[in-house]
Amino acid sequence: MPTSDQARRLLNQARGARPFRSEHGQPCVSVGKSVGNTAGAQTIFPIRSAGFRDWLTNNFFNETESAPSDDALRATVRTLEAQARYTEFPVRKVNHRVAYDGDPLLPTRIAIDLANSSGEILEITSRGWTVGENLRYAFRESSSTQALPRPESREDSGAGQTAPPLAELRALLRLENSETWHRVLAWLTAALRPAGPYPILVLSGPTGSGKSFLARALRSLIDPSAAPAHRIPTRDDEVLQLAYHNWILAFDQVHRIPAKIADALCAISSGDAFEIAQPDQRDPIVFQIARPMILIAPHDETQPAWTPPRTLASRTLAIQLEHIGRPRPESLLWSAFESVRPSAIGSLADAVSTALRRIRDIDLAVAPRFPDCVYWTAAAAPALGIDEAAIVDAYAQPNSVWTGSDPLREAIHALLEPTGTWTGEAADLLNQLRERVPLAALPSTPRSLSQALPSIIGVRVAQSQLPDGRRALALTRVDDASQKMATPIV
Repeated sequence: MPTSDQARRLLNQARGARPFRSEHGQPCVSVGKSVGNTAGAQTIFPIRSAGFRDWLTNNFFNETESAPSDDALRATVRTLEAQARYTEFPVRKVNHRVAYDGDPLLPTRIAIDLANSSGEILEITSRGWTVGENLRYAFRESSSTQALPRPESREDSGAGQTAPPLAELRALLRLENSETWHRVLAWLTAALRPAGPYPILVLSGPTGSGKSFLARALRSLIDPSAAPAHRIPTRDDEVLQLAYHNWILAFDQVHRIPAKIADALCAISSGDAFEIAQPDQRDPIVFQIARPMILIAPHDETQPAWTPPRTLASRTLAIQLEHIGRPRPESLLWSAFESVRPSAIGSLADAVSTALRRIRDIDLAVAPRFPDCVYWTAAAAPALGIDEAAIVDAYAQPNSVWTGSDPLREAIHALLEPTGTWTGEAADLLNQLRERVPLAALPSTPRSLSQALPSIIGVRVAQSQLPDGRRALALTRVDDASQKMATPIV
């Protein structure tokens, strides 16, 4: 079949597709979903995307049992792109997972793409939430996007009205510490805002503390993906591509971050404008992208100490996890998670609805870092079962800022984990630390160890003199960074 005939046939098959231009100027097309389709269920493709070329090729093959030529595909794509650019199709906002009505900072309605075959969305207003057919919003899905389950209300899930919201999720994630739980709630609720800036959640802890499971579970409550976590890219444009194709970014095995990547993470946390090159196109598409992120930062005594740049650290919300004494198999954890996920999503939708209703009436005496997120989560606080002051504290505590990795700090905290205290001479302490972490870059002498101890966050250091004249150290673990610092022993 000649190329021109193939192109005409492709264009005829594409009559059901509606070309349009996104608010960023990108030519796109809206086509009906092929599985479980209802009247309004649509899939959005950028016209110059592999997904739309596959859609065209599949239609052509179903009719002719052959594949179209590359020239015919290019001609069809260019024709539809011209229609999107120059005919009077209305400009539409294209969203990924989260959409909104009104002002992005003070929205009147938030919509979450469930990304299922029926094209359903979760619509949240100040009056509550519903699940229904998507007749209003243009959602773009990537190849790794996975469906969210239909949320359940607390009544539908059988949760007792006296039980705190999200109590089952908290028990499953083993977040007994109230400070840790409040930071998780703060990050989850902020991640459902349609506009940034967003805090970067940093999960630190030793091997066996459940960091990876927690990160994947939190992401799966909002933006499940076939590839839930990635290694930190080596190029900033790779970070941008991930932000384009995902609502939430999660990075595993973060020991240190190159300066250019740190700058990219800061920009994506805040919501900067980026240029994305398009294939066979002279001009790039300019997007403004802000995304919630998770960094999984394991303790590794073999890594040298590293402190993140201040610009990155100021955008973080850090959580320190402890070793789990009796771990459960991940297969059982994920099975239990799937059973609580619908009700957990429903509880988060309740929180967003409460935030939409109360956000204009919130007046906090002090708003620390991320004031927009603090006000938003404080507005949602009644539905989360916490008070507004707890949200302010979640961001205000000094240990909520990620300080990077420090083998000495991590070794001291591991030593204090069983009892919370340690007493003895500096030489004994250094020997015990070397036995625990023989490969760590620790101070070389008891004197240098004594000088380094007062700077460790979360540990109170006291000194005393023994009857025989020797000097002893007393280390006590504290819950915040307000410990009194003893004068270094020299």
